[in-house]
Amino acid sequence: MLDILDPRNIDLDELSRIQKDVANKVIKEDRVSNPNTIAGCDISFSEEELAYAACVSFTYPQLEKLDSESIKVEIDFPYIPTFLAFRELKPMLRVVKNIDADVYMIDSQGLAHPRRAGLASHLGVVAEIPTIGVAKNRLCGEAEEPDSEKGSYTYLRENEQIIGAVVRTRKNVNPVYVSIGHKLSLEKAIEITLKTAPKYKIPEPIRAAHKLATRKMKETRTG
Repeated sequence: MLDILDPRNIDLDELSRIQKDVANKVIKEDRVSNPNTIAGCDISFSEEELAYAACVSFTYPQLEKLDSESIKVEIDFPYIPTFLAFRELKPMLRVVKNIDADVYMIDSQGLAHPRRAGLASHLGVVAEIPTIGVAKNRLCGEAEEPDSEKGSYTYLRENEQIIGAVVRTRKNVNPVYVSIGHKLSLEKAIEITLKTAPKYKIPEPIRAAHKLATRKMKETRTG
C-alpha cells in the first residue's frame, strides 16, 4: 500500500491502477452489524497547501459527542479530479488513528467513483476500518430523483451496476450521494446516513468534523 500514500510520480495510468487495486479489496458486506459509535472526517485546505484534518466521534444512534481530533498537515500532492485520495489520504489516516469508532463517515465518494475507489474506500481499505462515503455532489452514474420526503432514496447506477444511492436526508432539500466505503453494505450505509442526519442535510458527524477543520484553519490564518 506504500504507493497509495507516496506515489512515485503523477502518472495517471499508474494511479488509476492503484485505485482499481483498492476497489478490488473493498468488502461490500456488513462487518459491523450494530455500531455503537460513529465518527465523521473532513479536511479544510488553505491556499498555501496547508490543511487541517479533523475527526469527531459520537454515540450511535443517540449522537452524543464523544471525542475529537484535528491535525495540521502540509499537502504535497496536487489537486486532480477523481484522484483526491492521493492528496487527502495521508492526513486523514493521521487523524483517524487517534479516534476510535465502529464506523467512519467521510465527506467523499466510496464506490460511487469512476474507478470504484474514492477517498472513503481508500481510507477503509488501508486502515482496515468500516467507512461510508457521503458526498454532496454526484461524481458518476445516473439515478432517478428520489421523492421529496426525508428517507426517500433511489439507487445510483453505472453500466447497470449499483454504485451508490441518492438519499434525501431532509424534506424538499437536495439529496446526498451515499456509497460503500469498506466493510459495510449499501443498505447499512443508507440507514446510518439517515439516522445521523436528524436536523440537517449533512450527517452530524461529518458536519462536526467540517466545522472543526474549518475553525482550526481560520485560527491559523488569523493567528
